[in-house]
Amino acid sequence: MTSDESKDHSSCAAVQSSSDSEPLLDDPSAVSQRSRRQDCITVVILFSVNLLNYMDRFTIAGIPNMIRDYYGIDSKLLGLLQTSFVVSYMSLSPVFGYFGDRWKRKYLIVIGLILWSVVTLASSFVPPNRFWTFLVLRCLVGVGEASYSTLAPTLLTDLFAEDARTQVLGFFYFAVPVGSGLGFVMGSCIAESLNNWAWALRITPALGLLCILALVFFHQDPPRGRADGASHLHTTSWWADIKTLFMNWCYLLVSFGFTGTCFVLGALSWFAVDFIQAAINARTNNPREADKYNVALFFGICTCFAGLLGVVLGSFLGRKLRVFTSVAEPYVCGGGLLLSAPFIYASLLSPYFNFYLCMFFVFVGQLLICLNWALVADMTMSIVIPTRRATANALQMVLSHSLGDAISPLIIGTIADAQAHSDSLEWHYLGMQRSLFLTVFVCIVAGFLLLLSSWYLVPAKERVHFIIDASRLQYVEIVDTITDDEMGVRVASASWEAPNPQGSCAVVVA
Repeated sequence: MTSDESKDHSSCAAVQSSSDSEPLLDDPSAVSQRSRRQDCITVVILFSVNLLNYMDRFTIAGIPNMIRDYYGIDSKLLGLLQTSFVVSYMSLSPVFGYFGDRWKRKYLIVIGLILWSVVTLASSFVPPNRFWTFLVLRCLVGVGEASYSTLAPTLLTDLFAEDARTQVLGFFYFAVPVGSGLGFVMGSCIAESLNNWAWALRITPALGLLCILALVFFHQDPPRGRADGASHLHTTSWWADIKTLFMNWCYLLVSFGFTGTCFVLGALSWFAVDFIQAAINARTNNPREADKYNVALFFGICTCFAGLLGVVLGSFLGRKLRVFTSVAEPYVCGGGLLLSAPFIYASLLSPYFNFYLCMFFVFVGQLLICLNWALVADMTMSIVIPTRRATANALQMVLSHSLGDAISPLIIGTIADAQAHSDSLEWHYLGMQRSLFLTVFVCIVAGFLLLLSSWYLVPAKERVHFIIDASRLQYVEIVDTITDDEMGVRVASASWEAPNPQGSCAVVVA
């Protein structure tokens, strides 16, 4: 055996045994000189932007009747407002994902936030005879938000590792239910107090300006993979990234399971207030009866607290159950969705008889659904190497929105209009109820998909650890590929070039 071959074999042995021996580098946190205080400031800034993101997204959902009356539209066009927003949002996500793995993420987010703020403010001045202009502007709002939602989780993943990452992502995703709930509350309260729904869209752009300034002056991008000690990884082609992600079964199952979550939450958040109001009005045959209950305010409060408790409980269970099983996250996520199905079903039956009982079922159902929000992000980041995380997040957003909340409002609105055989209050209620039953079925399917991902989670994580360990050898180029050997065993490979002679090694990961 030549000396070059000996070097190659010894290098392979070092990589293959790295997971069972001492780390090849010191603590990855030592790579960066930034203090933990700076990291926490970044978390607060990103949380604030995420909060505003969801406040704006659900402001209109809190005032559906005002929007319907102002523009003279039906349930189908009302659902199209949300669908158009999400379509643009998901369409630009891959673009920001590609550049987010290669460019400075800070400036990409700032550009998106500026566009979001300007377009949101402009949409509040559209006259009642220009509904399609309003629709286009809401569509452009999604373009601005795509930059932030795609890149922010990857920044947090590069700042924190292991349990700290789970906790930080849990805090970050508090903004989803809290912001959604505040959007309902803010939209209804401002619209009613000022007798003008447009003012509800003029608050978040002003707050968005403060977030832009905070990002510019107080945030610095961390090196990709800093928390994992993988700062030496090099990017590969976009096509190679996409091909590898589609060969990752765990990633696909988690993404499609999360798609079901988005479908359900998109449909309920957009039509739940309208449905509950329709049930109350149909019970008394009085079109103004629901005004006595302030449905949007109650629903917003339920969404805030259910989401807050759900994210906290989900993160807590995910961390604590890791002591007993290495696949705790899929069990918590899938189990939460399966348990939520009967409560969602009960919430669709109860508003006609008892409004407050309905709010209880809504609260429990949303709490169980929100168990998976932070854990899905944590799983996704842990089964993808650092140089592909923005692309993976973007692709997951495309899948979850294109098949989830982008189409669910339109589907629910179309079914509701088709089921309402007349313009009576009773048929409006029945049409909405029958269409929303679809969300119960989707909850069950999504829960099973997330449970199924537990079969592939551990091998996927081991593969990522192998690639990261290879990058710590500080070769010039690390290329991640997946092949199937002649026995059908999935293998992850790493190849490198100088400073050492060209070589490669492989490790079985599944």
